[in-house]
Amino acid sequence: MATGSNMWPATWAFFPNTESSPEDSVVLLSYNSSGVLVCIVHGESGRPLGPIIALSHTETQSWIDRHAADFAAWHAFGHEDFGAWYPKDWVQDVETWLKPLDPQGHAWECFPLERGMDLYYRFPAGVPNHCVPTMGANAQRWLSPLSKRDAVRVHRQGHRLELAAIQQGRVLSHTVFHVETSQDAAYACMVLYDQCGLPAQHVPLIWEGDADEGCWESLRPFIEKLDTTASHPWSALTVLFPRT
Repeated sequence: MATGSNMWPATWAFFPNTESSPEDSVVLLSYNSSGVLVCIVHGESGRPLGPIIALSHTETQSWIDRHAADFAAWHAFGHEDFGAWYPKDWVQDVETWLKPLDPQGHAWECFPLERGMDLYYRFPAGVPNHCVPTMGANAQRWLSPLSKRDAVRVHRQGHRLELAAIQQGRVLSHTVFHVETSQDAAYACMVLYDQCGLPAQHVPLIWEGDADEGCWESLRPFIEKLDTTASHPWSALTVLFPRT
């Protein structure tokens, strides 16, 4: 057992032959309206130290209050109830621009992207405002010089299916769907190709996060390059680990 075992959540378990001290570990938190998914990774490699665990909002806050200073770093991401991209400084009056798209919303936040875009978003109740919007974190990664190529990008976490079409370093479309079935997910992917005019035989689909074999089986006859190498039970969170 690693040192500082009382600093880990009660349900935490290391992978076999894996251990780390809190000061060498980074906590990744994914908040949604019903709770928090927790992944703890090695601070240098970013490799997961154990399976993802689920905590309530209250359990998570209690753990943070007691042990925030004990771990190397904490990174919190939130699932949005609403998100929309606008050119930088385009939105002057948020009510005028956002209320028609999000009639039930108010108190929107803005996440600026270095490439001259602003994400206006709203979190559901229970998701703290200090969280980075998941759409913003993913767009930042997918548009980085390290990504380089045109692609349809997928980030799957439970019923949440985030899709983006990236072409020549810009976002053509970026949407979050709630999907119940593999067929729902496959349909959303194919519609994105069609709406953005992307040739499925040339533009790859890169899937990150939870696996969906049924969806992939439906897509393979149409999408020539389907990359699922970043699909593991923990990768929906580990791909968000900030790389320097």
